[in-house]
Amino acid sequence: MITRHLAALAAVLPCLVMASPEVARQQIEAKRLDDARATLERHLERQPADAEARFLLGQVLAWQMNIPQALQLFDLLLAEEPDNADYLLARGQALLWDGLPQEALPPLERAAAIAPDYEAVQHALRQARASFGERPTTATAAKLVQPSSSRKELELTARQDWLDSGFDNWRAQRLDYSSSRAEGLGWYGALLREQRFGESDDGLELGALIPLGGAWTLQPELGYQRSPSFQPEWFADVRVQRILPAGFVGAASVRRTEYQSTRVDRLALAAERYWGSWRAGYTLNITDVANAGTPVGHNLALDHFYDGLSYVGVRLVAGDEEAVEEQQLITSSVRAVSLQGRHWLSSQWALGWEVGHHRQGSFYERNWLQLGVRHAF
Repeated sequence: MITRHLAALAAVLPCLVMASPEVARQQIEAKRLDDARATLERHLERQPADAEARFLLGQVLAWQMNIPQALQLFDLLLAEEPDNADYLLARGQALLWDGLPQEALPPLERAAAIAPDYEAVQHALRQARASFGERPTTATAAKLVQPSSSRKELELTARQDWLDSGFDNWRAQRLDYSSSRAEGLGWYGALLREQRFGESDDGLELGALIPLGGAWTLQPELGYQRSPSFQPEWFADVRVQRILPAGFVGAASVRRTEYQSTRVDRLALAAERYWGSWRAGYTLNITDVANAGTPVGHNLALDHFYDGLSYVGVRLVAGDEEAVEEQQLITSSVRAVSLQGRHWLSSQWALGWEVGHHRQGSFYERNWLQLGVRHAF
C-alpha cells in the first residue's frame, strides 16, 4: 500500500514542479509562449486563486494576441485590486495592441494617477496619444512579439491663409492616410494641393516609423511636387528618436529641400516631455540656404490631452527664417503663434482645427484657419 502511494506521488511530483509560474517565466524568456500558457493553465487548475499566475497568463494571452481572453483575466484581477498599476498597465497595453488607443487611455491614465513615476505607464500613455511610433516598454513583450493588429486613419483637411501687403491669399487641401500598430512598422502618406500666386502645386508625401529596438525609432520621409511653381521639387528628411527616462523624448533630424532656384538644408534638434495629461516640446532649427546664410529658429509646443485622445495645444515660433516666395529668396525674422486641437466625437470620428497668426518680418502678415475630418478604422 505504502509503495503504491509513493509511486503515485513520484508520478505526480514532476508535474507539480513543472507547472509553476517560475517555470512559465523561463519558457517566456525562451520564447515558448504556448508552453508557458500550458504550464500556467495546469498550475491554475490546482491553485485557481494564484493572482500572480493569473496575471502572467493574461500577459501571455495578450502577447499571443488573444486579447478578449487576456482582458477577461485583467478585469477579474482589477475587480479584486482596482488600484493595481500593473494590472491597469497590462489592460491598457492589450487594448493598444488591439488597435484601440482610445479605450486604452482610461486604464493608463488611472495607472498614471496611482503611480506617477511608473515609466512604463508614461511610455504607454505617450504611445496611445501619438497613436503610433512608439513601442510598449514591457521588455518581455518587446522581445517576444510584434502584435499584428493595426490602426488606420484617414483625414481630409482644408486650409485658408489671408495675407496682407498685396500678397494673394493661399489655399491648401490634404488627404492623409496612416497605418500604425502598437509595435512594429508604421507608415503614412499624403496627397496635397496648394494654391498661391495664381498657381497650383500638387504633391505627394510618404513616411515611415521604423522601431530599431529598445527605445529607438527611425523616421524617414520623402516629398515630391509635380512641376512645382512655388513649392520645392522634392525634400528628404530623416529623423531619429530616443525614449528617455522621466517622460522625456529626444530627437534629431536632417532635411534637404530642393527648389528650382536654391537648396535648403536643415538640422532640427528636439526635446519633449510628457507628464500626466500634458506634453511640452522644444525644437531648435538650424537652416542653411545655399550661399545665403544660416538662420536659426525656435519652436515651442504645449498640449493638453482630455477625453481620451482629444487634445488642445499652442505653438510658438520665433527666430530667423529664409523662405522662398514666388521663387525668390527672402530673409527675415519670424514670429508666429497658433492654437490647434483634435476632438474625438466617437471612437472612429474626430474633428481637427487650427488657427494662427504669422509675421514674416516686414514682408507680410498671414492669418490662417484649417479644418479637418478624421476617420479611424
